Amino acid sequence: MIRRFFILFCFALLIACDDGDILTVDLDFDEELAQCDNFEEYYLVYDTREDPNEALIFIFEKGDEDNVNDPLFTHATTEGSPAELTIDGVDTRFIYRTYNRELTADDICAVVSPGDLTVGDDYEAYSGDVYVTSTIEDDDNDGVPNEDEGIAGLPDEDGIYTDSLDTDGDGIPNYLDIDDDGDNVLTENELDEDNEDEDDDPLTNPLDTDGDRIPNYLDADDDGDGVSTRLEDANGENGPSDDRVAVNGVLVELYLNSAEDTPYDFEDYNAFENSYTRTVETTFIINNTDLTIFRTTEITLGTLTTIIEDFDPDDYDY
Repeated sequence: MIRRFFILFCFALLIACDDGDILTVDLDFDEELAQCDNFEEYYLVYDTREDPNEALIFIFEKGDEDNVNDPLFTHATTEGSPAELTIDGVDTRFIYRTYNRELTADDICAVVSPGDLTVGDDYEAYSGDVYVTSTIEDDDNDGVPNEDEGIAGLPDEDGIYTDSLDTDGDGIPNYLDIDDDGDNVLTENELDEDNEDEDDDPLTNPLDTDGDRIPNYLDADDDGDGVSTRLEDANGENGPSDDRVAVNGVLVELYLNSAEDTPYDFEDYNAFENSYTRTVETTFIINNTDLTIFRTTEITLGTLTTIIEDFDPDDYDY
């Protein structure tokens, strides 16, 4: 009788401790992903939350290290349907864990976990599909979205759309060019800086000093005086923006004053080194994993924002 009672007790205890059968997880994470950058062969992106202390972790192999684009994006697509990865528990992994305390980036990315960090529940998927999509809003960070800068054709092996609009003909497409019209005035300084129409869109009311319906950022002669903006550079340095004349007691740039039409003679130069910052938003959606702990079969893991500093288009082979 005692033995029978003991067996029944153990059976009940086994069922009570089988968290895989009774645990359910509501995915109230913020969906703003972070990334570990200290692993050479794979990516680890994650999201965490507090109360309870939990983490969703997605691990996948790196792509082609020789690709000019960050290799993360060889796993994604900006055209058509999302790219797809398959969870296999080896090269592509999806993990849910709980912890005994609040997490930091150092905890998640550590090769050896800190001594005071304990994993509670630990569930890993061994099947499922992951859909990955990348969005690049404004490659040159000039205030004009890529889609409004005349992107055309298909990208070359370096990911550059070489058939795109190139207003100043300098070999750098507008969507990569911080000075689209080549007048030595930054594109970002030739838009609607003051937001006069209060719509927070610099393209609905860009500066057009001479009223020729060509906005200043695409106009090589902003004031329409017949002298290229680039040549209205009295001191021959820093571009024409620092060359001014007083008009009714107000200093006005020469290149924005049609009454000033002197072309200055100086050794031609470029006022800016055309390096640009690429900002990419990569979204991960996970479907049909074999983990039954989640209340849904489709998991929006979240969006990883990656900023790639100081890209120089001059390094590309056009």
